[in-house]
Amino acid sequence: MAPPISRNQLKKLTQRLRTGTETPEDLHRLADVLIHYRQVLERAHNEVARLCAETQHAEPMAPRVKTLKTSMEKLHRQPDLHSLAQIRDLAGLRVVVHGTRIDQDEIAARISTLLPDDGRPPKLIDRRADPRSGYRAVHLEVRREGILMEVQVRTALQHRWAELFERAADRLGRGLRYGEHVHVTPLAATFLDALDALSEWIDHFERASSPRDAARQAAIEQLFVFIAGYLERLP
Repeated sequence: MAPPISRNQLKKLTQRLRTGTETPEDLHRLADVLIHYRQVLERAHNEVARLCAETQHAEPMAPRVKTLKTSMEKLHRQPDLHSLAQIRDLAGLRVVVHGTRIDQDEIAARISTLLPDDGRPPKLIDRRADPRSGYRAVHLEVRREGILMEVQVRTALQHRWAELFERAADRLGRGLRYGEHVHVTPLAATFLDALDALSEWIDHFERASSPRDAARQAAIEQLFVFIAGYLERLP
């Protein structure tokens, strides 16, 4: 199914949205674009969910399309983006792998085969090797039916860490999500240092070649509880 407007029309619409000169008709067309994104994303989600059902350790999460407000925030943060179509995570899928990094790589490879881009494999971005503000996962950039979407494949520990980080950003400043400097209190800075250290500990734990150590697993679980509780106690 083709997008409801052309790439050039979407680019012009994006510029009017950026400058605040959009018309009521523009907003109707934008609504049609977002509906198209949701429909394409839902079809891809159904395919990924069927794939996950074939394994015991992969859990598909609900698909999501960014809100207009969030999308505009991203456009203003990245002036080199000239169209909503360039936002790779405007539409996104997420899969949580309850297993090892080997399992994570296997699921990412299977999704890559399942969702080719005109016969070409999706672009793989390994945020485990190149984390952002402590965030780690495997990302796939997929183009389907004329739109760009992102598939995030996380281990269960990476997913828990990301959710805790998002809660911290909601409380301390959304700029944390984008690696921006956010003014925080000394107590909040201590919390962020602990959260970053937890990301490193998880990474070392998941890269260990030896069999899983139950004691280390339990220690990480305790750290999650402690750090989450610390966040709730911040003024």
